[in-house]
Amino acid sequence: MSIIRKLASDTAIYGIPSIVGRFINFILIFFFAAYFTPELLAPQVEFYAYAAFFFVVLPHGMETAFFNFSRERSRYKDVFATALISVGVVVLFFILGMMRNRDDVANFVGYPHQVSYVVWFVFILALDTLKSIPYALLRFLNKSRKFAAVKSIGILTNVGLNIFFIVYYPEIADIERSIEYVFIANLIASSLELILLSNEIWTHYGKPNFSIWKQMIGYSWPLIILGFAGMVNETFDRISMNQLLPEASAKYEIGVYGTFYRLSMIMTIFIQAFRYAAEPLFFDQADQKDAKVAYVAIMNWFVFACGFIFLITSLFSDEIAHLLIKQSTYFDHPDALTIVPILLLANLFLGIFYNLSIWYKLNNKTKLGAGISLLGAGITIFLLYVYVPQYGFKAAAYTTLIVYFIMTLISYSIGRYYYPVPYNIIEIIGLLIMAIGFYILSENLSFKGWYNILLNIVLLVTYITIGYTLIVRIRKS
Repeated sequence: MSIIRKLASDTAIYGIPSIVGRFINFILIFFFAAYFTPELLAPQVEFYAYAAFFFVVLPHGMETAFFNFSRERSRYKDVFATALISVGVVVLFFILGMMRNRDDVANFVGYPHQVSYVVWFVFILALDTLKSIPYALLRFLNKSRKFAAVKSIGILTNVGLNIFFIVYYPEIADIERSIEYVFIANLIASSLELILLSNEIWTHYGKPNFSIWKQMIGYSWPLIILGFAGMVNETFDRISMNQLLPEASAKYEIGVYGTFYRLSMIMTIFIQAFRYAAEPLFFDQADQKDAKVAYVAIMNWFVFACGFIFLITSLFSDEIAHLLIKQSTYFDHPDALTIVPILLLANLFLGIFYNLSIWYKLNNKTKLGAGISLLGAGITIFLLYVYVPQYGFKAAAYTTLIVYFIMTLISYSIGRYYYPVPYNIIEIIGLLIMAIGFYILSENLSFKGWYNILLNIVLLVTYITIGYTLIVRIRKS
């Protein structure tokens, strides 16, 4: 159990900035919704969706490659320097190319009169990409507290500037409120984080090595495809709506979908914190004789935790939404709340897929991992183009769920051949069925008010009791 305690401890520490940061960003979207209509909020939703694609391509898999090639610990400084130089060169060409064509880019994304949006985002992406490598270094060195501290400072800076620019600055400067200031706040916060990380860069910077780089890029280039395809699965729904839905309603649909999508990000917040802690741990454990035993235990507890998050958020989604979203226009859409449990479940399967990914990362089978994600991306694009024009963003939510479920099944099936791990499949399926079943039970009972809240609490306690007992029984058997 020591490995589980360590993972739980690291997840908690990494989760402080990750959970708090994502939670604050989660709250900020509802803060913005109090000042902006869905149409005015749409650029924020769309640009951050585009940003996700670039944030996969620009680091070009160097974070994971750094962990893999630093398993020989004596050369980690050279690996770090090589990764940082590689990322820096890509970022430089990205800035030059985007600045030269910024007007064309603004036209392409549908904001020809807001070229400044493109400029801000180019530099946000550049800084976030550069700082990803020193953040990976902190994870490798187990400096989780330093990681948490720098992240927290960036988060607090971003939040403070958002409040200032959206609430007070328009009154002080006598100007109209603009979503552009959200981008400016992000840029300042990212700059501060990179400055705070600079000491780690100089302290651990070794000698860039072209031979190491060739090995790293050979390992990482399929991860670019994998990540890019993953972003298609995750964000293409919001991007495609601009083209798939009627022009008169597209911005409203994007604004509503993006806002309610954030409710499902409670699951994503946990998964991100888990990933920060788990990825270096997976590589560190790979050469241990009981590595697969650890991976089985990690999967059990992960699914148990995700099932709880799915259940508590789904059961109280209506109360949470009305607490956070103040403009009634967001609730006018009939499908607004229905997408929340669908997307929560989709992200749960994405988390399981991430856990299963150890088989291709540890065995240099990243091309196969990329193939699975490409298949998922193809299914995503097909389903979106066929069903979103007819069923709106509800079809986008179901598409996300279907694709992540398929990818999970394929990854598990192939992984059994290349790196068989004896996961407790029956028990995992049991946890999932229990969580989903309790949600369906709550939805179909006609209790109201406090009786419904009491029922939901009973269901949560029952899930925790049965789920915990099940996992403990597995560990003892």
